[in-house]
Amino acid sequence: MYFDVLLKVIGGLGLFLFGMDKMSTGMQQLAGQRLKKILGALTTNRIMAILVGVFVTGLVQSSSVSTVMTIGFVNAMLLNLKQAVGIILGANIGTTITGWILVLKIGKYGLPMAGAAAMFYMFLKGEKARTRALTVMGLGLIFFGLELMSDGLKPLRNLPEFIQLFHAFQANSYIGIMKAAAVGALLTAVVQSSSATLGITITLAVQGLIDYPTAVALVLGENVGTTITAWLASLNANANAKRAAYAHILINIFGVLWVTTIFWAYLAFLKKVASPETDITKAIATAHTLFNVTNVIIFIPFIGYLAKFLGWIVKDDELRQTRVTHLDPLMVETPSVIVEQTKEEILSMGVEIKTIFNKLEDSFKRPEAIDQITDEIQTIEDKLDICQKEITDVNFKILNKPLNEENVQKTREHLLACDEYETISDYQLRIVKTLKKLQDNDIMLNERKIKALEGLNAKVKELFTDIDMALESGNREQFIAAIKKTNTIKDLYKKARAEHVVHVGEANVPTMLSTGYMDVLNYYRRIRDHIYNIIEVYAKI
Repeated sequence: MYFDVLLKVIGGLGLFLFGMDKMSTGMQQLAGQRLKKILGALTTNRIMAILVGVFVTGLVQSSSVSTVMTIGFVNAMLLNLKQAVGIILGANIGTTITGWILVLKIGKYGLPMAGAAAMFYMFLKGEKARTRALTVMGLGLIFFGLELMSDGLKPLRNLPEFIQLFHAFQANSYIGIMKAAAVGALLTAVVQSSSATLGITITLAVQGLIDYPTAVALVLGENVGTTITAWLASLNANANAKRAAYAHILINIFGVLWVTTIFWAYLAFLKKVASPETDITKAIATAHTLFNVTNVIIFIPFIGYLAKFLGWIVKDDELRQTRVTHLDPLMVETPSVIVEQTKEEILSMGVEIKTIFNKLEDSFKRPEAIDQITDEIQTIEDKLDICQKEITDVNFKILNKPLNEENVQKTREHLLACDEYETISDYQLRIVKTLKKLQDNDIMLNERKIKALEGLNAKVKELFTDIDMALESGNREQFIAAIKKTNTIKDLYKKARAEHVVHVGEANVPTMLSTGYMDVLNYYRRIRDHIYNIIEVYAKI
């Protein structure tokens, strides 16, 4: 009998966790566009931050995902600590939605729901339709898993040794309450899913293996246990991200402490709102929700003070390398946000590249400042090298995550654009270094050559500006319209090269001047080629 119980409980828990994962994945993909707008919604307004936390956690059905995402945002300097604390408070409310899903009590329909959704998933062609089917399949597996666990645990109600075991953790005294809370915290820390332990708690209560007070105490502990995921994520993060993780821990521990001191009065109030005798699942979900909502209300006025306290507890980083982009590996739990932020980072690279074009133009007009200009361009190019690495590292990680076809395509396009942008900056650096080398050897370009290079620089900059604007707007026609300018640049290059060849034969031109000038011409041609590579991908020609 024990073996049968074990098989059903393990099987049910596995299906429950798998269902949660699939439902979360499906909801993230369906809500992708909304998640992308989250960055624009984040303000210093603490109420807005809390609402964002509720919204995101409700969508992804996991407070762990939303808090880890928040810590990633803090680590990438997209959020300050006050905003992060607000989102974490909202995540604590958003995570209670899981309990209300379980209140539906459609366990016997879980298997046919999952089966029907799986068949739709197999045969439907549209990506959005398949994602919806995946979400419903996950929901069905959640209820079927709960049903299996419930059936598996049913025989334990009549076994004296198990009754005695559960009685050892009854919340019939303050020590008993803390014991039950500790068990809930430990179990959630191990499983790293408060939704899973909530499901187990409800199942135990439904089968009569634990009473209502014990279930409530377990739920309180589960709120503390779920903070372990964010804490682990913050270990290699910056000081502010660590503070955000500690805020999550402190908020939930404080909540458990104040509730346990008035536990019996709290239970009496809960029973008036939702009677455990009538519906134990609803009563547990109510306890979970009221605890988190009340805790958030208590903390709202103290968000600023909590941020100051954490700033005092966790000292600022010393000699820690700051990320150049606003991307962080901790953000990979919400891939659609990374896709949108990556575009912003590439556009930021574009701003730097246009700055270099302006500096190259300045180098033709002020050759005496070539040393300073070279150093400035070198600094920008070094920064763009780091940008490319950070963008590439994070985007390759999300390609291993469940992404819809649209985001897979965008990610691949972004990776190519990022690589091409960085390569363009490499050639820009080569141009100024070649000009500096000529000047260091007292070799000066004549007016005709300078005019030719100025013309090429202006046209290539104009072309790059066009495709950068097209990338920002996502307008395919703008990319196609830029092709004409690539041909103009090619003609300018050929004309400058032909004139140089003619004049090399007419006069005694130094070899370094001839090769250096041709190198610069070729670098501009290569920049044009790399811009054309971007056009080919985005215009799909």
